[in-house]
Amino acid sequence: MKKYNDTRCRINRIETTNATLSNRGGLSFILRYMETVGLFTLIQKTVTNIHCNAKSKPIPCIIRQILAFFIDGSIKAISGFDTLRHDDGYAATVEVEKHNLLSSHAVKRFFGKFTFMKCSVLRTVLNTLFIWRLQVDKPSVIVIDVDTVVLDNDDAQCREGVSPTYKKVKGFQNLQLTWQGIVIDAMFRRGSAHSNHGNDVQNSVKRVVDLIRSDYRSDVPIVITMDSGFLDEKNLHYFDSVLNIFYVCQGKLYDTIKEFVGGCSTDCFAKFGSGKAQWEYVEFGSKLKSWNDIGLVRTIFTRLHSDENGQTIMDFARPDSVIYTNIDYKTKHCHSLNAAGCEKFLDVQSIISLAHGRGKSELANRSLKEFMTSEHLPFKNFGMNAAYYYLMVIGHVMAESYKRDVLRNDIVGISSQSYPTTVRRRVIDFAASIVRTGNCVILKVTKALSSILNVKEIWRRCNGEGIMPIAIQC
Repeated sequence: MKKYNDTRCRINRIETTNATLSNRGGLSFILRYMETVGLFTLIQKTVTNIHCNAKSKPIPCIIRQILAFFIDGSIKAISGFDTLRHDDGYAATVEVEKHNLLSSHAVKRFFGKFTFMKCSVLRTVLNTLFIWRLQVDKPSVIVIDVDTVVLDNDDAQCREGVSPTYKKVKGFQNLQLTWQGIVIDAMFRRGSAHSNHGNDVQNSVKRVVDLIRSDYRSDVPIVITMDSGFLDEKNLHYFDSVLNIFYVCQGKLYDTIKEFVGGCSTDCFAKFGSGKAQWEYVEFGSKLKSWNDIGLVRTIFTRLHSDENGQTIMDFARPDSVIYTNIDYKTKHCHSLNAAGCEKFLDVQSIISLAHGRGKSELANRSLKEFMTSEHLPFKNFGMNAAYYYLMVIGHVMAESYKRDVLRNDIVGISSQSYPTTVRRRVIDFAASIVRTGNCVILKVTKALSSILNVKEIWRRCNGEGIMPIAIQC
């Protein structure tokens, strides 16, 4: 066997260097992107009810470092800010003077200024980012998914608002509206707040619908998809009669549904193929006994017909489901789908696809939790944790937008479906050297990395090439 004898490559001693080095070179790129699209300007004009003393740092400077901390994701605890304060390379990477780097106490003081009511300004920022993404993508139909997301804080000794959730852990149960993999609106809530708690769903959906119609398009069809936890007469009636939007809601298999479907012959069922699975479905009109304000609703019952081998699945193993929807030729506002050239949504198979496709929408919740790195929120105060959560969601939206606007066309092997860990590993966690020469600050990377990541192209895009800025209303 050949012996290893490259003695000239062996390390003989360790020394220090005065060079400014960073192991998170990619942070400079995404922060420049946020600056280019106008995020920090938006925050400065929106977050005006948070008063800081004369000695404190400007709010955009604070938000910039907090978002960089979130996007980095390598440190979970707030005390990590104290470690970063001593890192010259980190200061150069986030383009902040070292003496302006935040300490953990400064971060806690900043979040301490937020009450739950004051967090509404951060929610406004989130909504503005949604309208911005609509203006970028220009969808002809907007499909929004409504869901609750549990943040597990079961081991928290004292957290205001932490209470038992349906997942049998103590934590927070937030209401989230998602579109195209990003959270567009959210309500930070205590753990015991169930899906239909109060008027949360109606208020949140109305907030988003009003924004779409006032700031995007007044005639665009809007479809809300929900699971059975939101199946309530007041919700369906509000969406259909008040907001004039469409809904696709999964229901529960009540005995009346089972009896009716059980009496249907096999000839009544049609087949629908989705990938390797084959579904059987039958549609009819129905309503629950407790419903008084709405009449019969278009109802679709589905069951899995065969597995991937083409073998019929036994009855006891069939994942049956029932779907309620107002997407129907008989509804008063179905013309909006025709006008938008989206008649396909009226087809029963498209409705089934919307209902079954909710799994993809729920991937946004998984992506957010992976971006957060930990579901544990750091503060005891409810308002402080709410502000922390909203800023985390804003950071996630900007990271997703960065993928679509800058890393588009598979420039570095990143797609819109890539999870935050993949993005961090490929385009955030790389070594860089920051050099000052003359009046210039230069970020240097290795030739190999520059070739692999196409760094110059990414930097060109971060500085506004082909990127639509956020429309900020003063």
